Amino acid sequence: MSSWSLRAGLILGVFAAIGCGGTSGVDIDGGGTDGAVDPDGGNPTGDAGGGDVTTPVEAGPYGAPSTTYPAFTPYMGQLSNNGGAVLTAPVIVTITWDGDTGRPTFEGFGDGIGASSYWSAAVGEYGVGAATSGSANHAHVTSTPPAQMSDTDIHNFISANVGSLLPQPTSQTIYVVYLSKSTTLLFQNQNACQAGIGGYHDSFSINSSEVAYAVLPRCGSDSQTTGAASHEIGEAATDPHPNAPGIVGFDDPYLVFDLWQRGNDENGDACEFFKDSYYVESQPFAYEVQRLWSNQAGPLGHSPCQPYTGAYFNMAPLQMQDITVDLSQNGGPANFKTKGYACALNQTIQIPLGFYSDMATTGAWTVTAAQSNPLVNPINNGLTLSIDTAKPSGVNGEITYLSVTVTQVGALKAEMLTVISTLGTTKHYLPLLISSQ
Repeated sequence: MSSWSLRAGLILGVFAAIGCGGTSGVDIDGGGTDGAVDPDGGNPTGDAGGGDVTTPVEAGPYGAPSTTYPAFTPYMGQLSNNGGAVLTAPVIVTITWDGDTGRPTFEGFGDGIGASSYWSAAVGEYGVGAATSGSANHAHVTSTPPAQMSDTDIHNFISANVGSLLPQPTSQTIYVVYLSKSTTLLFQNQNACQAGIGGYHDSFSINSSEVAYAVLPRCGSDSQTTGAASHEIGEAATDPHPNAPGIVGFDDPYLVFDLWQRGNDENGDACEFFKDSYYVESQPFAYEVQRLWSNQAGPLGHSPCQPYTGAYFNMAPLQMQDITVDLSQNGGPANFKTKGYACALNQTIQIPLGFYSDMATTGAWTVTAAQSNPLVNPINNGLTLSIDTAKPSGVNGEITYLSVTVTQVGALKAEMLTVISTLGTTKHYLPLLISSQ
């Protein structure tokens, strides 16, 4: 059985970050949400560690270019199925205030997303079917927009208007509240936009039934708001009731992905740190959206954030080990089992890394490494890292080496690092754990 129910609390304690918290299991889109663990680590190829060579390479320490794609089995996190609800036929209710010039955009977005190729590629693998909406599910609020709204205010607003302004909910309903530009969303007593929270979703009980909803403050343009809405609606469909989790958290062999995400790890959260996750879809659904995490695509060498076109490239850690992490100071086990590499204090190890892509790339990509998650939590103590200077770049099938020295042991008795692959302006990332237990 997975340990997400435990990790959800302890990871936030380790990193002191705003995440999948709040009083009701709410998931936020702002920095960002387990079931039986696959004995092979969730990797459909059956590779227990993720990173075995899948095709022969020529003798030599750096391998050789390969036309088998990917040349190595990726180590890519697997979101867990905790057994909670997944919406098989979501109904999107779009709620806007009169005078909001974004109304046509948001209603068109809600009406079109369910039948789009984006939607099926982003959430179809989890059992989510086509979403529907339409004019019967457009709610126009005629009252003056409030100066501010809290989550309690949202609950009260929905409850007071069900059956009149709002259609009666079913088990498939997602109420999507687009706040007015003049309304400040208060989240945990903070201005949501100032705190970097682009939206959140949750559920609460109406007439003894749990009803999903999402809230979108107006932190940017209408286009940026639809990007945040795609994140929240996608999560609300795969994990509609956070207190009875659906698709959320990473399986135990992939604890490092939970840590890298600072505890925010639903299918939207897991892709939100990547710049190339945000793009404008093509007609007939030409809206800004965010790519969402795919359990199926990542282990096959494709981008884990879908839909994705073009060549995807990254690094596969080879010869991974079973390691333990000490979670006792945060309410967890002292010997939590996961995947990574073992390295004692003041010891140096070499980690072999395989270059892989899902098709030919326009050239070689460069590899660097940083401690922690450099996108949101850059730190520079605990590890010394260096890529083999004889092989700082490569293509599918080649190998390089990362030297790691542990100079300080933290509370987890494990340190996190990130391998960064760069080709032109595109960067892809691989988190790894180094255990000192």
